[in-house]
Amino acid sequence: MAPVRAEASVSTHDDRDDRDDRDDTAAQRGLDALLVLGPLVTNVGGVLAVAAHNGTSGVLGGPGTLLLLAGPALLWWRRRQPTLVLAGCVAVTWAYLLGGFPDGPVYGPLIVAVISATINGARLAAYAVVVGTLLTRLGVVVLSGAASSSLVSTTGLAAWLAFLLAVGELLRHRQELARARHQRLLMTIAAQADQARREAVEQRLRLAGEVHDVLGHQLSLINIQSNAGLHLHATQRDGVADALRTVQQASRQALEDVQAFLDSLHDPDERLTHAPAPSLGEPESLVSAARAGGLDVRVEVTGTPRRAPAPHDLAASRVVLEALTNVLKHAGPVPTWVRIDYGTDLLTVRVDNAGPQLPPSARLPRGGHGIAGMRARLETLAGTLKAGPADGFAWSVLAELPLRMERS
Repeated sequence: MAPVRAEASVSTHDDRDDRDDRDDTAAQRGLDALLVLGPLVTNVGGVLAVAAHNGTSGVLGGPGTLLLLAGPALLWWRRRQPTLVLAGCVAVTWAYLLGGFPDGPVYGPLIVAVISATINGARLAAYAVVVGTLLTRLGVVVLSGAASSSLVSTTGLAAWLAFLLAVGELLRHRQELARARHQRLLMTIAAQADQARREAVEQRLRLAGEVHDVLGHQLSLINIQSNAGLHLHATQRDGVADALRTVQQASRQALEDVQAFLDSLHDPDERLTHAPAPSLGEPESLVSAARAGGLDVRVEVTGTPRRAPAPHDLAASRVVLEALTNVLKHAGPVPTWVRIDYGTDLLTVRVDNAGPQLPPSARLPRGGHGIAGMRARLETLAGTLKAGPADGFAWSVLAELPLRMERS
């Protein structure tokens, strides 16, 4: 059985998610800073260079400088408030152009704002700005009766505006694809984490079941025979040696089983080979320990004995051992019947005892792990388990396993 590693993998997935989130945040902040500084350098540096070349540096003044700085500054909020940032950049750009300030490359913030609005969910606003700008330009050309060169420049402006929208749409599409991939990745990681948690729980349950199977029967037998030995020692000498021999054999078997179980944990490929697994194919051997504990067990086999698949055989054998252990614990050395029926496609195992009827409050063994474990084991094989007083017996355990058995 493999060691439990699922919880560690869950922690690894969570740590990886945290690192990815931090990396994404740092990258976004870096891009935001770049898109602020780039237009800022272009605006201020470009306008100052043009003004110095034309000898109009003094015209810029404080208001012009403030407008040049305002556009790039607004871009810091382009992802959180794309519509407001776009409106602000339009207002700042038109204010600069209509204010009589020196010409220059002042459209950088507006270009970034249009593309960002298209990407970040404000497509209508971006289209409205582009169409409005184009209509305004056409209106100026028509009303002023400008030459055909103005119409050519207007056509060029329309081409540039269409190009901006195309770039924005392309980036938006790529961003949506990236979001979809990221979402699928998150869902995959979450599914893997859930699967790892389920595997961890299943491994713990399997460990608990294996420990119960390995130790439960033998320790119960040791406890019963120890109590019997003490009782016989206090009342009569006969039988003490037999009880001690049973304790010795059961404890030796338990130690060997535990050692084999621990070896299997250290080496998952190693099987529990120290002691043969119980089998319905040897019913007398299956009940020998209970008989040694003083239980009067009678075995009845009906139908044609056949070899059942290993999981079914082991599950049915564990039911017999658990049921016999419960008889010894709760009823003592009373007449008990183990009935094994090999049907055509149904294996039936029944353990009845004629012990004293238990009161309703004491009818189920305390803790219930034995019966619950038997039922869970059978359910994995599409089997059923019933336990309780039946057909005049103090207690009856009935297990049914549907299967197709092989001829031995």
